[in-house]
Amino acid sequence: MSLSIANQFLTLCLGLFLVIKGADILLSSAISIGKKLKVSDFFIGLIVIGFGTSLSELLVSLKAVLENSPDLSIGNIIGSNISNVILVLGFALSITNLQFKNIKKFDIYFHLLIHIVFITVFFFYTLNMVFGVIFILTFLFYVLKSIKDSSSNEVSNIELEKDKLSKLSYGNPIKFGVPIIFVSIIITLLGAKITVSSALNISYILNIADSFLGLSIIAIGTSLPEIATSIRAAKKKKSDIIIGNIVGSNIYNLLLILGISSLFENFSYNKNFLISEVFFLVVCILSLTILLIKNFKFQRNYSYILMFLYLGYLYNLYSSNF
Repeated sequence: MSLSIANQFLTLCLGLFLVIKGADILLSSAISIGKKLKVSDFFIGLIVIGFGTSLSELLVSLKAVLENSPDLSIGNIIGSNISNVILVLGFALSITNLQFKNIKKFDIYFHLLIHIVFITVFFFYTLNMVFGVIFILTFLFYVLKSIKDSSSNEVSNIELEKDKLSKLSYGNPIKFGVPIIFVSIIITLLGAKITVSSALNISYILNIADSFLGLSIIAIGTSLPEIATSIRAAKKKKSDIIIGNIVGSNIYNLLLILGISSLFENFSYNKNFLISEVFFLVVCILSLTILLIKNFKFQRNYSYILMFLYLGYLYNLYSSNF
């Protein structure tokens, strides 16, 4: 059995590598195209990078639903949003101090509102096709409004990646950028298939809940693109890209990914396995909202607090499942 588990963990690592690599290629190309269109740093973080780094969550969650494991899907979404707030911000703070001055109040409150709606639906209703359609329409409204409100006067001066694919995407978005993005999606899709299949096998061998895997291993793995992006942005002193990435990824996860997942008839979940994690998500989102409204200046040493907080969360998650 130990050899079988080892093989499955190696397969899981391979799947996560493909997911992350595919998302990274998509990310670099998307940034290049976003720069070509001359939009602001926050818009790139919110829409372009937010989509690119959330692609792994989307594909993993959809694959989980198709494999009749919706608990893994919703666990991945909840765990990823927690990771986005704590880990992504924590790793970025380990590089430099941060202060988010250019994020609009509408984006802050919208981010809070959709989490409140999700929590309300989670506890008092059942996520189904009706809510899925509402979530997707709300997502489309937000994206269209963000595109409309994007200011061409706040042109991003983010440096392009030095790899050849990024340069090709910037030089000719239609001829090279779109095909590169298409190939990166295929790579990520393959990684998602391998990741979910091996995760399900591990849960069967160890007799552990799918939701635990979604909240821990899968959530951290699919959040690695956000972490890597934020570290690069922090090194470039691009705080607007970091917060745009966090807010954008969370919005994609809740409205688009959860919305699409809810369209499937076999989408269901066990609330009892997720109650404490949902409450912790509430604390994370409320805390972040208050700090953003107060225009709080995040110091580098706060990264230790966030890392310790996340380790405590993982320990509690482990204790409640084993």
